[in-house]
Amino acid sequence: MRALLKAIVATVALAAPLYANAVPVEFDLAGGPKSYVKVTDFDPGFICLFCGIDVDLNSGLGNLHSSLDVGQSWTFDFFEISFFGIGGGTGTISAALGFDAPTGAPTVGGTGNGGFATFLGFITGGNLTWNSPVSYYTLADGTSYSVAFSNLSGLTTSTATVRATISRSVPEPTPLALFGLGLLAIGLARRRRV
Repeated sequence: MRALLKAIVATVALAAPLYANAVPVEFDLAGGPKSYVKVTDFDPGFICLFCGIDVDLNSGLGNLHSSLDVGQSWTFDFFEISFFGIGGGTGTISAALGFDAPTGAPTVGGTGNGGFATFLGFITGGNLTWNSPVSYYTLADGTSYSVAFSNLSGLTTSTATVRATISRSVPEPTPLALFGLGLLAIGLARRRRV
């Protein structure tokens, strides 16, 4: 009887993270100041007449939320970047995405480097590449998810939207294997008793 009780307790302990991954999780985004975007460095090119970069956080970010099951993703507009002037340059953008829910979700931050060329916003070329495009997280209850910021390339307009994607991760095979071993232990303990 004691072995059966130990096996049941071990199985429940191993199943808790799997249960957390099995239920839908509500992702509620935070607006500023938890979420932000800013140009942290701008280096004008050889020709730069009143040129530069503006970035604006999605004004409705704090009102966005979505419930995700395991294996589902949600993509939304994170911020807009715009270029102005004559000429071009290179720069670094720093951004962070904050959450009001789920509880314990950390703010996801990143930096991206890029460059652009523009003529009064009519002819534009540019790119933005994030240094770490995808970040992975596991909360205390076992919920696993990732957050990715979109790279931009081949820009041909004076404005572009950077999007973010939240994806619920499929549980790792190791917890599933441990769960199976727990069930096996219960079966063996019960068989031994008979």
